[in-house]
Amino acid sequence: MAQQSLELKRQQRIAEWENRIMLLHKRFPRLEEISRLIARLSLELALVEMGDGKMGLSRQDIMKMQESLVLERKSIITENNLPENVYDIWWECDRCNDTGFLGPGVKCPCRIQAEIKERWQMSGLSPEQERQTFGTFSLEWYQDKERHRKILEKCVEFAEQVCARQPVENLFLYGPVGTGKTHLCSSIANYVLQAGINVIYIKISQLLDLIREYKFSRDWDEQGQQKLKTLYRVDLLIIDDLGTETSTDFVREQLLLLLDERNNYRLPWVISTNLTPNEIGTMYEDRLSDRMLATSQILKFTGESVRRQKKLLKK
Repeated sequence: MAQQSLELKRQQRIAEWENRIMLLHKRFPRLEEISRLIARLSLELALVEMGDGKMGLSRQDIMKMQESLVLERKSIITENNLPENVYDIWWECDRCNDTGFLGPGVKCPCRIQAEIKERWQMSGLSPEQERQTFGTFSLEWYQDKERHRKILEKCVEFAEQVCARQPVENLFLYGPVGTGKTHLCSSIANYVLQAGINVIYIKISQLLDLIREYKFSRDWDEQGQQKLKTLYRVDLLIIDDLGTETSTDFVREQLLLLLDERNNYRLPWVISTNLTPNEIGTMYEDRLSDRMLATSQILKFTGESVRRQKKLLKK
């Protein structure tokens, strides 16, 4: 995707250059004449080098004529306050000419930045979540600081294992509203994204809307299909607010298919919910609840809402 974006930019720059030169020559016909003469002389020089010149000119004569034309062109450009590089393609990145590579297999910094931006856009994190990191997760809001310190450590360890492409146990985060589950989900996502690994963070309602659209919409396009496919194969999937959806046979079936697919390919996921494990067992059939709980580290959040405490502190 990043390479396609760079290629599109490159094509746009070339088109802009062609249009600029066309307008330039329309405004200054002599510049067009000079360009044609320089091109013709360049061809004649090549023929002379092969001993097959057509104009009867020597190599030195051709080079002098070219130099004279270049000087005339430069004079016209200067007199009319035109950019000195008006005949150049104005690449966005001068280092790689918008190819994305400095050499065979060597990525340009512009491509690296484009890939980073693309990963964050694909992730589904909101601007607020992009600021939620392990470093901004504070234990001061919790009575049971030791419990949440261990949760924080387990989340960091999980993120590091995902970054190292090591086999890892999934995470199941549960507890009351506002106790920091989403913050740590965001922290995991940001940590992994920084390492160049793709992440999708999605609310359960959005995930099911996407699946329903795929299953039942006649207007389903290729972009939508690709988005759904990505959910199944993305390096790390984070599902937030599990349990806020209405549990139906369709919902249970689709979640089972999704988790089975990811487990089969050993692709990790994180689930965040306000439901307890017992409530998960009640809400979902055994096959699905087993997929969620038996393959996960279960981390229990406790205490009062951090959001509510912060709000009260501001009053």
